[in-house]
Amino acid sequence: MSKKVIALVAIVALIAIVAVCLTACNAESIEKKLDKAGYTVQVFDSEEDKEEGIEWVVRGSKGEVSIGGGVDVDYDYVTVTKFAKTEDAKKAVEEAEEWGLDEGMTIKRIGKIVYVGTEQGVKDAM
Repeated sequence: MSKKVIALVAIVALIAIVAVCLTACNAESIEKKLDKAGYTVQVFDSEEDKEEGIEWVVRGSKGEVSIGGGVDVDYDYVTVTKFAKTEDAKKAVEEAEEWGLDEGMTIKRIGKIVYVGTEQGVKDAM
């Protein structure tokens, strides 16, 4: 009897974890995370992008760049793109790495979602 209860609890826990993972990776949840962290956020969800295999894009920026007697940068940004296919996300990461990333930039992929931006910006979006 106790083995059945343990198995049932394990199955329920697994279903809960999968449900959280599937609902946590949408444009609205990323938008809320970035907004809460103080970013200015834009969400793009156009039919043209969908034809190209992109489901949605979220861009966030925080801070300012001041130019006066030199450049003072206190600026974080991130672009999060969800592709329709995992293969397209992998290809986008490979192409970005081939072009080369600017100093201080990072790129990460989780499944169909690609995060590109400053290290702090990517951390804040994830």
